Amino acid sequence: MSQELIYLTHRISAQVIEHCLLLSLSAKERTQLRGKRSTLDGVDVILNLPRGGGRLLPGDILKSENSKVFVRIEAAHEDVIRIRSENRLKLLKAAYHLGNRHVEIELHDREVYLLNDVVMQKMLERLGFAIERFKRPFSPEIGAYE
Repeated sequence: MSQELIYLTHRISAQVIEHCLLLSLSAKERTQLRGKRSTLDGVDVILNLPRGGGRLLPGDILKSENSKVFVRIEAAHEDVIRIRSENRLKLLKAAYHLGNRHVEIELHDREVYLLNDVVMQKMLERLGFAIERFKRPFSPEIGAYE
Protein backbone atom coordinates (compact mmCIF):
# COMPACT_ATOMS: atom_id res chain seq x y z
CA MET A 1 0.00 0.00 0.00
CA SER A 2 1.61 3.27 -1.04
CA GLN A 3 1.25 6.52 0.81
CA GLU A 4 -0.46 9.49 -0.77
CA LEU A 5 2.03 12.01 -2.13
CA ILE A 6 2.20 15.31 -0.30
CA TYR A 7 2.38 18.39 -2.52
CA LEU A 8 4.28 21.30 -0.97
CA THR A 9 2.98 24.43 -2.64
CA HIS A 10 3.66 27.41 -0.34
CA ARG A 11 6.39 28.93 1.78
CA ILE A 12 5.24 30.36 5.07
CA SER A 13 6.87 32.80 7.42
CA ALA A 14 6.39 30.97 10.68
CA GLN A 15 9.03 30.93 13.38
CA VAL A 16 7.91 27.82 15.25
CA ILE A 17 5.84 24.94 13.99
CA GLU A 18 5.60 22.09 16.48
CA HIS A 19 5.29 19.19 14.05
CA CYS A 20 7.54 19.65 11.05
CA LEU A 21 9.07 17.06 8.81
CA LEU A 22 12.71 17.77 7.90
CA LEU A 23 13.86 17.97 4.31
CA SER A 24 17.63 17.97 3.94
CA LEU A 25 18.73 19.42 0.59
CA SER A 26 22.09 20.20 -1.01
CA ALA A 27 22.82 23.75 -2.16
CA LYS A 28 21.95 22.75 -5.74
CA GLU A 29 18.74 21.02 -4.69
CA ARG A 30 17.67 24.17 -2.81
CA THR A 31 17.58 25.99 -6.19
CA GLN A 32 15.12 23.46 -7.66
CA LEU A 33 11.59 24.37 -6.63
CA ARG A 34 9.88 21.41 -8.28
CA GLY A 35 10.29 17.68 -8.07
CA LYS A 36 9.97 14.64 -5.86
CA ARG A 37 11.97 14.54 -2.63
CA SER A 38 12.05 12.41 0.51
CA THR A 39 12.11 13.82 4.05
CA LEU A 40 14.48 12.51 6.72
CA ASP A 41 11.49 10.52 8.04
CA GLY A 42 11.14 8.78 4.67
CA VAL A 43 7.98 10.64 3.66
CA ASP A 44 7.80 11.36 -0.07
CA VAL A 45 6.87 14.93 -0.96
CA ILE A 46 6.49 16.80 -4.23
CA LEU A 47 7.85 20.33 -4.38
CA ASN A 48 5.52 22.44 -6.48
CA LEU A 49 6.48 25.96 -5.43
CA PRO A 50 5.78 29.10 -7.44
CA ARG A 51 8.59 30.20 -9.72
CA GLY A 52 10.31 33.46 -8.97
CA GLY A 53 10.46 32.97 -5.21
CA GLY A 54 14.20 32.38 -5.18
CA ARG A 55 16.09 29.43 -3.81
CA LEU A 56 15.08 27.64 -0.65
CA LEU A 57 17.03 28.63 2.43
CA PRO A 58 17.80 26.56 5.52
CA GLY A 59 15.01 27.24 8.00
CA ASP A 60 12.34 27.88 5.35
CA ILE A 61 9.05 26.20 6.11
CA LEU A 62 6.86 24.77 3.37
CA LYS A 63 3.25 23.74 3.70
CA SER A 64 1.07 21.31 1.85
CA GLU A 65 -1.93 22.22 -0.28
CA ASN A 66 -4.29 21.33 2.56
CA SER A 67 -2.07 22.94 5.26
CA LYS A 68 -1.91 19.71 7.25
CA VAL A 69 1.78 18.99 6.63
CA PHE A 70 4.69 21.35 7.31
CA VAL A 71 8.26 20.74 6.20
CA ARG A 72 11.37 22.60 7.39
CA ILE A 73 14.29 22.91 4.96
CA GLU A 74 17.77 22.19 6.22
CA ALA A 75 21.12 22.26 4.46
CA ALA A 76 22.48 18.78 3.74
CA HIS A 77 26.07 17.97 4.60
CA GLU A 78 28.20 18.13 1.46
CA ASP A 79 31.84 17.49 0.60
CA VAL A 80 33.49 20.91 0.71
CA ILE A 81 36.93 22.44 0.58
CA ARG A 82 37.93 25.22 2.96
CA ILE A 83 40.71 27.70 2.36
CA ARG A 84 41.76 30.18 5.04
CA SER A 85 44.00 33.18 5.24
CA GLU A 86 44.64 36.06 7.59
CA ASN A 87 45.67 38.00 4.47
CA ARG A 88 42.35 39.26 3.14
CA LEU A 89 43.86 40.34 -0.20
CA LYS A 90 45.10 36.79 -0.79
CA LEU A 91 41.62 35.43 0.03
CA LEU A 92 40.04 38.05 -2.24
CA LYS A 93 42.29 36.93 -5.10
CA ALA A 94 41.19 33.32 -4.55
CA ALA A 95 37.53 34.40 -4.57
CA TYR A 96 38.17 36.34 -7.78
CA HIS A 97 39.70 33.32 -9.53
CA LEU A 98 36.90 31.03 -8.34
CA GLY A 99 34.24 33.51 -9.46
CA ASN A 100 35.96 33.86 -12.81
CA ARG A 101 35.34 30.12 -13.22
CA HIS A 102 31.70 30.46 -12.06
CA VAL A 103 32.35 28.38 -8.93
CA GLU A 104 29.84 28.92 -6.14
CA ILE A 105 31.51 29.95 -2.89
CA GLU A 106 30.49 30.52 0.69
CA LEU A 107 32.30 33.55 2.10
CA HIS A 108 33.37 34.18 5.67
CA ASP A 109 35.66 36.76 7.24
CA ARG A 110 38.89 34.79 6.86
CA GLU A 111 37.81 31.66 4.99
CA VAL A 112 36.06 30.49 1.85
CA TYR A 113 34.21 27.22 1.24
CA LEU A 114 33.45 25.59 -2.09
CA LEU A 115 32.26 22.18 -3.19
CA ASN A 116 35.05 19.63 -3.42
CA ASP A 117 36.53 19.82 -6.92
CA VAL A 118 39.98 18.44 -7.78
CA VAL A 119 40.62 21.03 -10.51
CA MET A 120 39.80 23.95 -8.20
CA GLN A 121 41.80 22.31 -5.41
CA LYS A 122 44.91 22.20 -7.61
CA MET A 123 44.43 25.82 -8.67
CA LEU A 124 44.10 26.92 -5.04
CA GLU A 125 47.18 24.93 -4.04
CA ARG A 126 49.11 26.71 -6.82
CA LEU A 127 47.94 29.99 -5.28
CA GLY A 128 49.53 28.87 -2.00
CA PHE A 129 46.49 27.69 -0.03
CA ALA A 130 46.40 24.63 2.18
CA ILE A 131 43.24 22.68 1.43
CA GLU A 132 41.06 21.29 4.18
CA ARG A 133 38.19 18.96 3.34
CA PHE A 134 34.99 18.74 5.36
CA LYS A 135 31.53 17.32 5.20
CA ARG A 136 29.26 20.17 6.28
CA PRO A 137 26.28 22.24 5.15
CA PHE A 138 27.13 24.48 2.19
CA SER A 139 25.37 27.80 1.67
CA PRO A 140 26.92 29.63 -1.28
CA GLU A 141 26.42 33.29 -1.97
CA ILE A 142 23.19 34.05 -3.79
CA GLY A 143 23.84 35.40 -7.26
CA ALA A 144 23.20 39.00 -8.19
CA TYR A 145 20.49 37.97 -10.66
CA GLU A 146 18.46 35.85 -8.25
